[in-house]
Amino acid sequence: MNSSLYERYQQAKTENKAKYARDLAAYLDVSEAELLYARVGIDGAKRLDVDAPTLLTALEKVGEVKAITRNEYVVHEQVGRYENARFSPHAGLILNPRALDLRMFFGHWASVFALTEASKHGERHSIQFFDHHGDAIHKVYTTENTDMAAWQALIEQYVSDENPLLALKPAEPFTQTPISEELKNQLEQEWRNMTDVHQFFKLLKNNNLSRQQVFRAVSDDLAWQVPLDSFNQLTQTAFADQNEIMIFVGNRGCTQIFTGRIERLMPYQAEGSPLKWLNIFNPDFTLHMIENGVAECWVTRKQTQDGFVTSLEVFDNQGNQIVQMYGQRTEGTPEQTQWRNQVTALPKI
Repeated sequence: MNSSLYERYQQAKTENKAKYARDLAAYLDVSEAELLYARVGIDGAKRLDVDAPTLLTALEKVGEVKAITRNEYVVHEQVGRYENARFSPHAGLILNPRALDLRMFFGHWASVFALTEASKHGERHSIQFFDHHGDAIHKVYTTENTDMAAWQALIEQYVSDENPLLALKPAEPFTQTPISEELKNQLEQEWRNMTDVHQFFKLLKNNNLSRQQVFRAVSDDLAWQVPLDSFNQLTQTAFADQNEIMIFVGNRGCTQIFTGRIERLMPYQAEGSPLKWLNIFNPDFTLHMIENGVAECWVTRKQTQDGFVTSLEVFDNQGNQIVQMYGQRTEGTPEQTQWRNQVTALPKI
């Protein structure tokens, strides 16, 4: 399997020179983790044997890097440092608002590799984390300011002599739990009784419901649908008004957060391509979004001790949240009036 997949990968790479590893994996009908597994010991890939918190802590020594967290339709890139790490057995934070800001859920982290490969800009070095389904959770790339001696020492410290089989399993689709009138009333009350936005996760877990199920169940002063281009509209407005926003992009195991002002906003659609891209280019932050992937957009208002906090939540056609947007807010202070006005100006549908 290993050598056979590697040969198929080489052939696919020759035929599709511009494609990224994620696209080549899809082309070959394998996961991205399987593709990297097949490259171990052949062309610059190494299997690492270390738990995620230990490795993420050690990354502080290498200084500046580029962190990438993505899902099917949105890519979030942030240049920063792995400083101010906080870990529990199941979760972790890299807490640097306006810089590298991560939320991690380690139950989903399954394998990790290091990779050195050629690119048009020279050698490219990365550490790549994958989940139990073989999907990329988080990637770390060196920059011209990375301490390469520290990077290489870190790789050598944790490189594995073996490349054990990946124990992959298919992702389970979310089952739609029916919502009775009684449960609707309960959800409404639980939502209105929240004092912190993070209590919403508990509400979902306790009732085994998806976000969109709950949105549909509660009153429309708490959650309402808005047009599919709402993220585009809001980024355009925030760029024009230059107020600070927060953009959350995540997958099963990691969420990466940008806080600040949008400095350059660039929609793009290649001639002859159906894909519509929305791009943000800041000096240390880049976002790429395929707008065709948007299936639903919701505005939600969640109660906190500082009043309601308003956000835009964007979903694909599988019910996955692909991006979420807030106005910048420091805990203990109400949300921006400007942001609230920007969001509530979106037409309800």
